[in-house]
Amino acid sequence: MRNRSELIQGLSREPAPGTRLRGPIQLALLWWIGAWILVIAATLAVQPMRPGFIGQLLASPQFAIETLLGFVAGGIAIQTAFALGIPGWGSPRRRIALSLGLLAFWAGTYIYGLVDPALEPSMLGKRPHCLIEVLIYGAPITIAGVLLLRRLAPLGRWSTGFVVGAAAGAIPALLMQVACIYVPSHILLYHIAPALAVALSGALAGGLLLRRI
Repeated sequence: MRNRSELIQGLSREPAPGTRLRGPIQLALLWWIGAWILVIAATLAVQPMRPGFIGQLLASPQFAIETLLGFVAGGIAIQTAFALGIPGWGSPRRRIALSLGLLAFWAGTYIYGLVDPALEPSMLGKRPHCLIEVLIYGAPITIAGVLLLRRLAPLGRWSTGFVVGAAAGAIPALLMQVACIYVPSHILLYHIAPALAVALSGALAGGLLLRRI
C-alpha cells in the first residue's frame, strides 16, 4: 500500500512544463493513427468501400453528423484511456463517463435511425462477414492499446481496458457505415453489437495485461 501511495505521489508531482501531457497524448495519437491505417487497409483488402459514400456524406447532413460524432467519440475515448494511465490527472470517473457517454450517444443515433434513417436503407455495398470483420479488426488494436498503456500506470486495469476496447471497437464499426450497407437495424446488430464485444474483450485484456499497482 505504501509503494502504491509513493508511486501516485511521484507520478502526480509537477514535472517540467509540457512533460505531464506529452506522454499519454503522444501514445494515444500514435495508437489512433496506427489503428485507423490498419483497419482501413484490412477493410479495403477484403472488399472496396460502398460505392457513392462520399456523395452520401455531402448530401445528407444527418449521415455526416453521425459519422463525425463516431470519429470524435472514439478519439476522446482513446485519449481518456491513456489519461487514465496518469494517476491523479483529472477525475477518472468523469473522463470515463464522458467518453462512454459520447460513444453511447453515437450508437443511439442509429436507434433514432430506425424511425428516421439518415439514408434510404439499401443493400448496396453489403459485406457478407461485416460482424466478423469488426471483431477481427478490433481485437489486435485493442491489445496494442493495452500494451502501450503498460508504459504508464493506470490504476483501474479493467475499466481502462474497457475504454481502450470501446475506442478500438468504434473504429471498424464506424468504418462499416461507409463500407457496408446502410440499414439501421443491420448497423446495430452487425456493427455496434460486435464493437461492444470488443470493448468487453478490452476489459479482459486490461485485467490480464496491465500491471497491478
